[in-house]
Amino acid sequence: MKKAFQLLISLLALTACVQVQTADPPLQSDWAQTLSYARRDVEAGNYFAADKILDEFVRTHPGTLESREIGFWKAAYLIDPANERGSLDAGIAALDAYLADKSAALYREQATVLRRTAAVAQGIANSSRTAMADTLATPVVKDTVVVVSKTRDEQIASLKDQLAKSKDELAKANAELDRIKKRLANPSN
Repeated sequence: MKKAFQLLISLLALTACVQVQTADPPLQSDWAQTLSYARRDVEAGNYFAADKILDEFVRTHPGTLESREIGFWKAAYLIDPANERGSLDAGIAALDAYLADKSAALYREQATVLRRTAAVAQGIANSSRTAMADTLATPVVKDTVVVVSKTRDEQIASLKDQLAKSKDELAKANAELDRIKKRLANPSN
């Protein structure tokens, strides 16, 4: 019975400690409102306003668990493709900072998955840019037709042909110009 009584006292003490550590209701209310307002701005495409709302929460609730969790939301909004002010690089850096903060824990699993997903997206974007740059060789314009992906030797041969044609056309134009000059110099002929 004595052990049961000691166990009961220990559980009550532990329960009291847990209740002391929870955030007070006004903070929870501010946190919920902040996230709600930020989501509303994001849905409207106003990422700048969402970012400012999140920054304001951090400023007014410094050092709280919730203020440390703001880093996750800022990172998530940076990665969002609809955010013209964001980028994968900036979002990944922000997620890395969030994950490095060992005191931030509410969204750790989500941040880890989002970080991996963003890294894959970044790799795909980089490889597609490289592939496009490789396949889009310097275009050669011929009578408004763009010829793409010629080898270097084909491009050189094509340019030599164009140069030869241009020289022929220039020679013809110069001959015609000389004929016109002679005719203007001797109008009686």
